Amino acid sequence: MTVEEIRNLISEAEYDYIGIRADSRDYQIGEVMDNSHQLFQDPQYTDFECTELLYPYISEGPYTGFYDGGELDGTCALEVSESNIEEMIERVTSYGNKYYLIGGNSMEYGNDDDEIIINDAEVIARI
Repeated sequence: MTVEEIRNLISEAEYDYIGIRADSRDYQIGEVMDNSHQLFQDPQYTDFECTELLYPYISEGPYTGFYDGGELDGTCALEVSESNIEEMIERVTSYGNKYYLIGGNSMEYGNDDDEIIINDAEVIARI
């Protein structure tokens, strides 16, 4: 899919918020994506003696090596607009090998630069 085709999809989309997401799962156009999880790179503990983990360690799957802080209220993506498509595509390619343009009408900001968490995010296109 070309940048111009993505730009056209963004301009025609009937969503207030649009993002680009990498995911290992196969989604179809119109499907609502699974909610994301808050992941931490470093362990966090319930006490000062660092004896009991606050979040469980993930030892299998695509998030191996992270700590799972629980499910978020939506799907994480990089916020995309008609003017930053190339930059966001370049950044998202480090996260996986299946890329989606997703949209929704409510969101909150994530912890990372340009990260948004789209509630009930629907797949607009597979890039």
